[in-house]
Amino acid sequence: MREVHTAATSAQVGHLVRRALTFLETDRAAAWRCLRDASTLLVAESTESCDESQRTRNDLRPGGLPHWRTKRALEYIEANLGSKIEICDVADCVSLSRAHFSRAFKESLGSSPMVYVSMMRVERAKLMMTSTLDPLSDIALACGFADQSHLTRQFRRVVGISPGVWRRTVASPKRMAVSERGVRRSDAVNE
Repeated sequence: MREVHTAATSAQVGHLVRRALTFLETDRAAAWRCLRDASTLLVAESTESCDESQRTRNDLRPGGLPHWRTKRALEYIEANLGSKIEICDVADCVSLSRAHFSRAFKESLGSSPMVYVSMMRVERAKLMMTSTLDPLSDIALACGFADQSHLTRQFRRVVGISPGVWRRTVASPKRMAVSERGVRRSDAVNE
């Protein structure tokens, strides 16, 4: 399951590097932003892989799922974030009944499985909003939300503001924008 996450990160990094190459001659600031985003993804991936097992052990509460079942459930959720996830499917993955799995998952991680899935989808949407120029409707579908309004409701519930406002706040003021005709232009004066 870890390979799926690594492959997704690798694809995002590849996309950002290709975009940087296309901007290299015309807009060096945009090229540097793409390379910075790719670098951020790579650092997060390497840090995550080194600290994953220790972090998972430290985050677990006693009395819930054993470490191996927790790890397997989280890997299953991560690998399937872009599609519909049902509690019974995750419970089957760790060979437990739905009720027992739900109780033990909440005991171990402090939230129900579906609340956890929702939070992970929002985190993936945040990553995509900062690393791509994809429209929110495409990001919503890629993260497993039914549509953009579903993303907006869940995002507002978890983060406290709408994804559009969050994206404009977090994104650099010099971030590239896409016009109605699909022509890329810089919002700021080239440096």
